[in-house]
Amino acid sequence: MLRPLLFAFGLALCFVLPACQSYTGGLQKTMTGADETAAIAALHAIALGQQTYSLTNGGEYGTFQQLTAGGFLDARYSGNKPVKDYVLTMNVTPKASSDPEGSFTCNADPDNTSGSAARHFYVDSSSTAIHVNPNQPATANDPTAQ
Repeated sequence: MLRPLLFAFGLALCFVLPACQSYTGGLQKTMTGADETAAIAALHAIALGQQTYSLTNGGEYGTFQQLTAGGFLDARYSGNKPVKDYVLTMNVTPKASSDPEGSFTCNADPDNTSGSAARHFYVDSSSTAIHVNPNQPATANDPTAQ
């Protein structure tokens, strides 16, 4: 009597465990996709904020502090981690006396502590296109995100 019950339980586990693993794998991909979407949205906001800042500041681009203080980005960008599971890095180059404007680059790289297999993103002052690299910090030479 106990033997058929154990067999049925074992058989049920054979179907339930793979389904749970498939569900968790799919859920992880969904979470990574949501984090990537948030990183891309942040880079778009940064690019727009930088363009506006540059127009009102004689061709100069701003740091995160300058952009948030001026109202070009909201206050979360002045903190350590405005995007979940991503680290944003901005580099601003002041304009030279002979150049009409400076430049900026901004990377959104997965936070290594999160353990996610997310992609790397990049935007700069030459274009609002977001560049993507699956393995390392993205640059202007990488393909644009689709």
